[in-house]
Amino acid sequence: MNGTKGISVLCGVENKKIYGQIKYRLLLLMVAVVSIIGAFSSTLPGALHFTMENYPYTILSMISYVFAPLAIFMLASDLFSGEIEQGQIKVILTRPVARYKVLFAKVLSILGYVGTMLLTGLTVSSVTSIITSGFTSFSIITVILAYLTNLFPLIAITGIAVLVGVHAKESTSCFGLCLIAYIGCMVLGLVFSSLSPLLFTSYMGIGSMVIGSAIPFGSLFTGIFILAGYALVFFSASSLRFENREF
Repeated sequence: MNGTKGISVLCGVENKKIYGQIKYRLLLLMVAVVSIIGAFSSTLPGALHFTMENYPYTILSMISYVFAPLAIFMLASDLFSGEIEQGQIKVILTRPVARYKVLFAKVLSILGYVGTMLLTGLTVSSVTSIITSGFTSFSIITVILAYLTNLFPLIAITGIAVLVGVHAKESTSCFGLCLIAYIGCMVLGLVFSSLSPLLFTSYMGIGSMVIGSAIPFGSLFTGIFILAGYALVFFSASSLRFENREF
């Protein structure tokens, strides 16, 4: 397989693995259901109340901090260390395809799933917000920009998860190490505030910077630059390990 066609075929194979598992379909359904329940519970007296004008941003935070990282860790565990553990990766590598293309296809498939999750949250939260508060409750352009901007920290997290995945020998250890690293960076940023600007977890809500009339472009581009640096380093290290590892 050559060029983009080969990568496209590999992505199709990886997507079948992902969406063929009920846990990943349920995770997307859970995002939609939680978004709906949260919106309509706000209309009930005494229930947890969300400001519907900001509801799409609330769902964005929920996805970015909780659902998407968990999905990324699960996917890295299944598509990398899980296949290494079960010997499935050997079957893939017997095909006439470069290793970097296999790695690239897996990464693209993970990011594609994350994009689907964000699109689900964006669509459901926007529709429910319009139903409960009307079309003028928020700016859909700003919401879309916020969701797109928040892809950057999730790409960085994917880089870290993939790096762990190509090193770990078992899927459970991969998921556990990813979770420990994620929570550890969160706690480290809270305990040592001076380190916070250097940690990728400090930019998990970077999408909120595009909300409002005065966008802090300096802080926004600094955050994007730091996240891009994380992604570049971790994906490069992952590629080197994947190319040279004996399976």
